[in-house]
Parts: sequence; C-alpha cells; structure tokens
Amino acid sequence: MATATATTKTTEVTPPVVVDPNRCDIKKVESGTLWSRHSFGEVIGKAVDPEHGLIFSLRNDDGLEWGIAASVFEKEFNTADQVGISEKMSRTKVIEALKDNPRTVMTVTFHKKPDHKAIATLLEAGKGELTTRKWNKAVKDAIAGEVTVLVGYHTGTFDEHQRLYFTKVGGKVDAKRRFRLVDPRTITKLVVNRTEFVVK
Repeated sequence: MATATATTKTTEVTPPVVVDPNRCDIKKVESGTLWSRHSFGEVIGKAVDPEHGLIFSLRNDDGLEWGIAASVFEKEFNTADQVGISEKMSRTKVIEALKDNPRTVMTVTFHKKPDHKAIATLLEAGKGELTTRKWNKAVKDAIAGEVTVLVGYHTGTFDEHQRLYFTKVGGKVDAKRRFRLVDPRTITKLVVNRTEFVVK
C-alpha cells in the first residue's frame, strides 16, 4: 500500500503589539545605571583574534551585527538547544517551564493540529487494506498531528484559545511565518536555559 502523509495548513499569524519592557531610554542612561542583557539572534561566525582570543560574530533579531569574546558569551548568553540536564515530567510541569520563561530563546517540540481533509485522505488510502492493529495506529498517528520543532521565544501572550504566540528566530525565517501559535497542551519537549524538559 502506498504511504500517504497528512499535511497541515499554515496560516499567517499576527501577534498583538506587546511593549518590550527591556527597551531602555538611552537619554536616561548615566554612569552607575544598572543593566541586564536582552537580545535574540544567532552566531554567524567565529574567529581567533591574536589579542582577544576566540571571537563570536553575532547578528541579532534586528539585523545588527557585532563581535564578542567567547568568554563573555559563555558567561552571559543562553542558547536555544544546548542541554546540560534532561528531565522527564508531566505535561503540566513542562507547560509551567514554558510559561515561566518569556523572552528567553528556546526550542519547542509539539504536535501541530492536522487538517481534517488531509486526515480523511490519509485514512481513505488505507481503508480495507490494513489489519485492525495497523488501522488503529494509522488513526492515532493522523489525529496526533505533525511533529513540529520551533526555535525562538515568546512574550507570555496568548490568543482567545489559550494558544501561545511564538516568534521564530535565526536562519532564513519567512517573514509571513515568523509568528506561530503553539498550543501548550500539544508540547512533547522543551529546551530552555540548558535544560531539556520531556513529557513522560
């Protein structure tokens, strides 16, 4: 039997305007002003400088590029995919970890809601040709939806259906698909702050 694949539709998402609390008024910055770093982007290169050692070239979400010593990067930056600790826990706990880390770069793995017409086509293709066991598995897999992995951040903003507005960063991101909606109830894995949270 030919294998069919259920596809899903992706619609353009426009998140509500959220004031970034980390943006400062540079006119009010004086000697002695306390600060914390806030930015999203990707490492676009690295090189060894004779005087300063290993230097990372960075590009932030606004397109600004600069270089920074690896020693500073190690102490002050988080990454979206590095894992130091892996923990298995309930989906409720994983969702809490997701919500508790707004404006933090992360990797989220979840099941995307499938298109009902695509499911119907998939199941029709195997109707009458599968054993009961294989048929039940095909139905279960189709209903679960496509596994999707997103890298980026959220601002803690939800739509009326309690889906989280998520902003993709890094790489070649299509501007029309930069913002996505993630239903926390479909999450299977989260990587944030060097910790991997896996739904058991």
